[in-house]
Amino acid sequence: MLDALLFASAVNRAATKNQSSLAGKQASRVATDVRHQTEYIKSDVEKLFMITEALWTILKEQHGYTEDDLIARVEAIDMRDGVLDGRVAKSAVKPDCPECGRKLMGRRPVCLYCGTEVILDPFSR
Repeated sequence: MLDALLFASAVNRAATKNQSSLAGKQASRVATDVRHQTEYIKSDVEKLFMITEALWTILKEQHGYTEDDLIARVEAIDMRDGVLDGRVAKSAVKPDCPECGRKLMGRRPVCLYCGTEVILDPFSR
């Protein structure tokens, strides 16, 4: 009887150790995936910074806009929700289908009711 209990205890410890090992490997894979996703996001943000700087340079050089013009526009966009907090307001109002007039669902480019393709504002959130 004692041998059976000792054997069962050893089997239980081995199973627990195996589960811990599997959980550790899975956690390691998840962490690696998150690191890779973070690197992709950092790369995308750097590209967006360069594109933004290039566009701003073109606007200044070819159209005469000033830093004050840019600051005023950024503040106006920020204040759309009534709070100057450095964030773009999410649109609470869903647009209507131009064909049937029903509310569009989510960010779908096609009306679920009538099938009309709808061009959404690329800056809507």
